[in-house]
Amino acid sequence: MSMPLGEIHSSSDTPHLFISEIDVATYDYIQPLIDSNIFKYFKTSYAHDSFSSSQTNNILSEVVAKDDIAARIRVDDRFYKYQKQKINGERIKIVVLDVTTSTQHLRSTAFTLITIALVSLIFVYFVSKLITELSVKPIEEMFKRQGEFFSDISHELRTPLTAAITNLAVIQANKAETVQSQEKWVGFLKDQLDRLVNLVNEMLYLEDIGSGVHSETNERINFSELVEQQIKGLSAYINEKGLGLNVCIQEQVYYHGELEALTRLVSVLVDNAIKYTPEGGSISLNLAEAERRVYLTVENSGEGIEPEDLDRVFDRFYRVRKSRSRNEGGQGLGLAIAKSVVEKYGGTIKITSTVGANTIFSVELPI
Repeated sequence: MSMPLGEIHSSSDTPHLFISEIDVATYDYIQPLIDSNIFKYFKTSYAHDSFSSSQTNNILSEVVAKDDIAARIRVDDRFYKYQKQKINGERIKIVVLDVTTSTQHLRSTAFTLITIALVSLIFVYFVSKLITELSVKPIEEMFKRQGEFFSDISHELRTPLTAAITNLAVIQANKAETVQSQEKWVGFLKDQLDRLVNLVNEMLYLEDIGSGVHSETNERINFSELVEQQIKGLSAYINEKGLGLNVCIQEQVYYHGELEALTRLVSVLVDNAIKYTPEGGSISLNLAEAERRVYLTVENSGEGIEPEDLDRVFDRFYRVRKSRSRNEGGQGLGLAIAKSVVEKYGGTIKITSTVGANTIFSVELPI
């Protein structure tokens, strides 16, 4: 049977585009013959080598087999878009566009985006985990210290109370004895009650000054005289231990603040130095004013403090050596009070220590 033939053209401006036109009669005739070599009915002319003859036949075979007017097909590992359109009811126009490159670019872009998304998710996961760990660690440390605080405070309260109850039990067991004959037990009882009262007072003072509700009466204080008085008040204790004392106090150093708070600050630092200086050791104290700042330094010889303990010496109830501290009567609140006083006035307090040599507390207060 004789068939009118269509022509296939390749666009000179777009090498990846070709247009084929065939008669409707031919199209209707060849559609049932998809599996046979039907494209011998087509005349082909090429302006470029973008589409080979076999490639074109394969593409048209797929297009003719499709019922869709427009669709996307894959032929020989390449991707094409086509569109079929009737012209005047007599011819069918087939337009095919090679979209392999854009498809590959799209896939490459999609792969890149997916990779970036996955890497971003992994990055966000690890960053979030790190931030969480960094955020949780201080909280865990806070709970740990809080637990230690309550453990220590319960011990501090229990110890004098237990001793007081024991002394009372001894007194009650000897009711027939006179007060004078039991003076020793009464004295022990008084010491423990005084210790308990002092502990409670220090805790209340520390809480008040830390919360900022502590009532205060600021005044112009002769800081030089205050330090000298504290040294004189502890001179007997210093001489008893046979300690050497080097004092350098600048005269007429004045500071505007609360007398009780500054007295506690100096008393804590000097008392702490005396307490932890071995017999025959030495203490140095310096007070000076420069550039509208007051500098107070207290240094004592001794065994020093280990580096891992330096960050915690200002914690409430923390002791570098707990057994020794309790035997020497410390409550573990002195340095915490000293730090609170210094911070109340916008100052800083630092500690440096060399194990087996000395410990230095340095206070800086703005005027």
